[in-house]
Amino acid sequence: MREFIVTITYESGVDPVMDVFIEHPDTRARTTTCHVSVDGLWRLDRITGSEAALDQLSETFTNSVHCNECIGERHCHTNWEYEILTRKPIRQLVYTYRPAGSDCWSIPHLATCYLGDGLICDAERHENQYEWRLLMCDDAPATELYEALNEELRTGLELEFRQVGEPSYWIDEAIEIADLPHEQRTAVEAAVEYGYYQTPRNISLTDLAATLEVPLSTLQYRLQQAEAWIIQRFVTRSTTGRL
Repeated sequence: MREFIVTITYESGVDPVMDVFIEHPDTRARTTTCHVSVDGLWRLDRITGSEAALDQLSETFTNSVHCNECIGERHCHTNWEYEILTRKPIRQLVYTYRPAGSDCWSIPHLATCYLGDGLICDAERHENQYEWRLLMCDDAPATELYEALNEELRTGLELEFRQVGEPSYWIDEAIEIADLPHEQRTAVEAAVEYGYYQTPRNISLTDLAATLEVPLSTLQYRLQQAEAWIIQRFVTRSTTGRL
């Protein structure tokens, strides 16, 4: 398997959705899952930001007649379907579905045309950039896809090809609680179960150590190590260094 990474940079005023991210630089949209084939596209996006930014996106992002994904002058005409699954003041989860069609000039659709089925996609919007990572088979014609993307690109958008190589992102940056040492994982799971991380806390660290029948210093060390690992992995995956 190989990893194909491209980033599109948007000028202000060329895309109404990206304009919200440009106007509100703390806003971020991260694709949690994306499936694309000749039969259509369906995905989930977790969007975080200020309440004002999310209010704007609720109107713009979910406009069924506007293609949020098209990178060319031509916009597809098939209606997009959106549903906001969860909505809170500073975050929301949006489901997107688009039925099959040959007129969608977007990265996932063009990737399917040139690379075939079996793709795994990851995407993120932040400030003026929209990054796509595609996990594809070794023999997939990535050069042809890149040329097609460049050919479709409309004025005001700039395409940056980052790499085709080993899929380090998919392996190294996945946050898996199972990767923690057993003692640290047990400590974190117990702390959550007994309400140590609740506000206010349901149990003190001393009482939790007594419940687990381990010394207080041992429990403190295990939680500190686990928390440091979790936070470092989260920040590595979420900061603008990925863009």
